[in-house]
Amino acid sequence: MSIELPKDAEGREIPLETKVMYGCGGTARNIVYWVFTTDSDLEKEWWNCWSAVTDTGRKIDPGLMHLTPPDSWEKLEEDLDRCIEESDLCMYYNNQNPDCNKCTISGNESRGCTSVALEDIKRRIRKLRGVD
Repeated sequence: MSIELPKDAEGREIPLETKVMYGCGGTARNIVYWVFTTDSDLEKEWWNCWSAVTDTGRKIDPGLMHLTPPDSWEKLEEDLDRCIEESDLCMYYNNQNPDCNKCTISGNESRGCTSVALEDIKRRIRKLRGVD
């Protein structure tokens, strides 16, 4: 039997050394250890699956959690406020973010930063509205 790594709410594989995961509202949960349950008479709903055990002893379903804090309307506003304050659309990616050079990554050179940033803003709005 092959056991796959647990996946988060977005379908991303979760490394077993992960120590913090985030709920839908962005609340951080400290992970103490991971358990793969093969079968249990006591907990039928937890068979052949992963669960994370938090520092409070609570078992959580990793499929309901996020590896990174989920996006929010507030985060989107903060990203846009940085652009407004600096009068610079490049501040959207915060210049500290690894995505800052996203406008020059494979094939986007001809489109420019404005197009890439606005496309990402539109994608985030659609996702936050539940249209995705």
